[in-house]
Amino acid sequence: MEYNLYFEFSSIILLITLITALIVRRVSRGRTNTLFVLLLYSLLFTAIVDVIEVFSDSISIKYILNYLYFIIRNGTPLLYILFLISYIGIWHRLRGFGSLFFFTVIPYVIDLMVIALNPVFNSVFYIDSECEYHRGGLIYILYVIAFYYAALSLAIIIHNRKLIAIREKVILSVFQPFVSVAVLAQMLWPSFRIEIFGTTIFVVLMAVGVHKPEVYMDNVVGISTNAGFLIDIKKTLLAGRPVAVIIFKYTNYAILRESIGFELYSKLTRKLADKLKQINSLTGSKAELYYLDKGTYAVIASYTKYNMIYNFGRMLTDYVRSPIKLDIMEVKLDSRVCLINCPSDISNADAFIDFVNALEFRVPEDDNLVILADVSESKEFKMRNDMNTIIGRGISGHNFQMYYQPIYSIEKKRYTSAEALIRLIDEEYGFVSPALFIPVAEVTGAIHQIGDYVIDEVCRFISSDAYKALGLDYIEINLSVAQCIEADLPDKFRTAMEKYGISPSQINLEITETAADYDPAVTDHNIAVLSDMGFAFSLDDYGTGYSNIKRVVTLPLDIVKLDKCLVDDMNNETMWIVIKNTVSMLKNMNKKILVEGVEQKEALERFSELGCDYIQGFYFSKPLPEREFLRFIRRMEGEKSE
Repeated sequence: MEYNLYFEFSSIILLITLITALIVRRVSRGRTNTLFVLLLYSLLFTAIVDVIEVFSDSISIKYILNYLYFIIRNGTPLLYILFLISYIGIWHRLRGFGSLFFFTVIPYVIDLMVIALNPVFNSVFYIDSECEYHRGGLIYILYVIAFYYAALSLAIIIHNRKLIAIREKVILSVFQPFVSVAVLAQMLWPSFRIEIFGTTIFVVLMAVGVHKPEVYMDNVVGISTNAGFLIDIKKTLLAGRPVAVIIFKYTNYAILRESIGFELYSKLTRKLADKLKQINSLTGSKAELYYLDKGTYAVIASYTKYNMIYNFGRMLTDYVRSPIKLDIMEVKLDSRVCLINCPSDISNADAFIDFVNALEFRVPEDDNLVILADVSESKEFKMRNDMNTIIGRGISGHNFQMYYQPIYSIEKKRYTSAEALIRLIDEEYGFVSPALFIPVAEVTGAIHQIGDYVIDEVCRFISSDAYKALGLDYIEINLSVAQCIEADLPDKFRTAMEKYGISPSQINLEITETAADYDPAVTDHNIAVLSDMGFAFSLDDYGTGYSNIKRVVTLPLDIVKLDKCLVDDMNNETMWIVIKNTVSMLKNMNKKILVEGVEQKEALERFSELGCDYIQGFYFSKPLPEREFLRFIRRMEGEKSE
């Protein structure tokens, strides 16, 4: 019998090209990728064996090659089923020798048993003395099992259709029927070797339309992308697959990216990915690794490997706790590492993604591995996760209150102003720290409504007779990043002042360098307009690590507020030199200097000796509600007059 081998040669060329492409692109890692590559190898091997068998003149070699062909070729449908199960995300259902395992694996075992009987009964095939190949009666069992696998794949796809996109569902659904037609064609016309070619064409289609690991692989860091993570976590949670997930995020990524430059930041990204790979290997977790961008990484492992993934988290936490060395410099990560058990901790994909995006707001700052199950019942965690509702309730229920912290003038030896500070008293959680609700409000946009409330409430207070009787010069209002870029910010102040009949000189506006640099064009315009209206400005948090002298020079600042961190380090001789020179520089620029966070008399005396102008801190008073603030200033003025 003469054979047409053009299809076999074409299959070999296509398969070698596809396998090489996957290996070169480093997208052959992971269970799903490995199974797909094994599927390609099985097809390549059977195509090569088929070609060699045709050209062989040895009966014994023909027997060996045919046995290899049947063992590998009949394993191809099983490999496809396993790939399908892994791709869909229901691999966990194979464990425990359940029904899926039985219906998936046992048919191939029957294949092997039938093939094993052939040397005795020639029941599958035999080679005659003329080296001609002949089929046996039991070979049709192998065909029946092949068609069974086709039906099983369709059943799996239909049963798990919610886990698969429509286009992918269509391609995967026609795989086995398409291959079955090719098998049937070769069964009817043995010389027409189209079975392997038909299967090869379809796996190429799968590589293009379904299994596209290169799309979900970040070739720079060598692990999966955010797109791959979104697909995998959705499949995992929809399928109810028990997994342990580590989310690692360093929240100072934006500052690092700006301060160390693109090249070093890229090196940091790769270095952290390489560390995840190393830990993955050391712990034996066999976890899937992802880089989600913006300083965020994810690790997903089977829950059966919980101890390994726990050790993974501990090792990662220990690593990022210390500065990371990059060439000749070191960087410190402000990181969170959280271990989440799914679906027990989080069972909904959207909720999980929302949790990851807001990790720094949801998980308390901790140098250790945070296990979500251990903290999820705490009041702080519930408060963090309910923050959007708390803020909304605060706005609608008028739960926000203004507190005022007195500011002491060293020259006048009395309180001459105060800083207005927003506070939130929730009906369910009680006092909610601004450190918790303000960052969330800035992300959600609620900060605009809160800012409007602050402007109106402070202006109302300044216009009151009780305030006027205090004889204070002004009240300081903090402007958030979001407020600084509001196009109508000057109009808001103009409206409030007209409403309450006060002047701009009675308000001092505080901005941070972060706010000033966020959108310089809009911010500078707003500052210029407000300055022309008569408002004075203070620069808050000076000395926190990224202070920009240029901003101090260019902005119309009356006051520079030295951050509490400088007060805390005043006993450090080297830092005290820095503080003295900073104060001297600012005084030479004709800036008033306010020192924040003063809690002890020693600090008051030392900064007074330096020539600082104002002191603010717990040494004099904590922030007080309006009525308590009024009583405090009256009492202090009364004591002074006695």
